[in-house]
Amino acid sequence: MSDHTLSVSDKRRGIASAIASLTAVAMGLGASLPLLALELDRQGVSPFLNGLSATSAAVGGLLVTPFLPKLIQMLGTRRLLLMALWLSIACLMACYTLPNVWMWFPIRFMNGAALVILFVLSETLINQLAEEATRGRLIGLYATVLSIGFAIGPAILVSVGGVGLTPYLIIAVLMALASIPIWLAGPAMSHFSSHDGPRHSVLAFIRIVPTVTFAAFTFGALEQGTLTLMPIYGIRVGLSEQTAALVLSAFAAGNIVSQIPLGFLADRFDRRLLLIICALVGAVAIATLPLVQGTMWVMPVIFTFGGVTSGLYTVGLTLLGQRIKGSDLAAANAAFVMMYNFGGLAGPAIGGVAMQMIPPHGLPLAFSLMTLSFAGVAGWRYVMLRNAAK
Repeated sequence: MSDHTLSVSDKRRGIASAIASLTAVAMGLGASLPLLALELDRQGVSPFLNGLSATSAAVGGLLVTPFLPKLIQMLGTRRLLLMALWLSIACLMACYTLPNVWMWFPIRFMNGAALVILFVLSETLINQLAEEATRGRLIGLYATVLSIGFAIGPAILVSVGGVGLTPYLIIAVLMALASIPIWLAGPAMSHFSSHDGPRHSVLAFIRIVPTVTFAAFTFGALEQGTLTLMPIYGIRVGLSEQTAALVLSAFAAGNIVSQIPLGFLADRFDRRLLLIICALVGAVAIATLPLVQGTMWVMPVIFTFGGVTSGLYTVGLTLLGQRIKGSDLAAANAAFVMMYNFGGLAGPAIGGVAMQMIPPHGLPLAFSLMTLSFAGVAGWRYVMLRNAAK
């Protein structure tokens, strides 16, 4: 089905359904991640093995992405979304039924694959149905709502507790609610069910749109590195555990607040140039962190860093929708998410090595260098493409 056969109301209905379903998934995921980590901790599992268990989900997501275009052709978008959603719910309940860290490795592997399917297909649907003039704002709205959903998840866990069957059932119900918008999405949901597959493989888009996929990699590294290591860095520079935890809240708040303004800017200015500016501002912000330790400026610096670097994902996804059309978009979005996951694996490792090599400030310096590296590569390609267009 071509998007030209869809009415404006069909498109809006499809976009709203995709955002609503992902928000329900995000709330469930935001609650389940700390729930599973705390359960393993209660069992006496080491922090290293606890973290390795969570990493198995990222590996599952990475391995399924090259096969997504074929799965869409075989099963259709709605069916594949529902299958992935219910597989994720089944994995969650299996974790409750089989509370053993070694059993959780294959379970979380499958869950990671299911979640990547949900996010890639929903993001692709939003990008495909968006109008070019408002694409940035729409993706900014999607990212904002998604971030709020992730933030609500832990609050739900705090209110119901993290012991027993109750939290698992509540999370399962939240995720099950995501199936309702999928069913109500209307004709837009069959948008990618065409038998015409993409012209290029998932991996080929790393070469076709390198700036966009490198942006996803960089943000994945920065986000996961921050969430994993920034509290440890805070404690090492003299912050209390409570204040170190608040640093993550400042990072998340910057992410939430910035999405719609960045989307608005993406609809008004050159998106390639905006990516470079986000990276440069982020690199400068995090590089100043060692200079402001012990002052009131720590939280504003982290807030700014979280806000502008989130533009690497939001503006990058907007640029992807601008560049890639039709049946290729699902494969390109899969490559985008795959590179984000690669970054999520690399970021904590790079940050951890930097903290050991340059104590205590290796972490912000490593993040600054990573962000500057992206700005340099993106800037070089921007100049090359401008010269080629003359």
